[in-house]
Amino acid sequence: MIADNLIYFAIFVFVMMVVGLVLTMLEFRYGNPSAQQKAAEKRPESVADFRDSTVGRPAR
Repeated sequence: MIADNLIYFAIFVFVMMVVGLVLTMLEFRYGNPSAQQKAAEKRPESVADFRDSTVGRPAR
């Protein structure tokens, strides 16, 4: 390819990256992750219990 044409590909890639970044920011602000965070803040007692279920069991 001629070096002069590479600038158009570089601009295209840059624009696609900016569009992807903006869409990602919108998703995290208004989308499902935000709704999950708000739901978790409303019900703090429903946080999963991450204790090891094997504690107290005899070794095999």
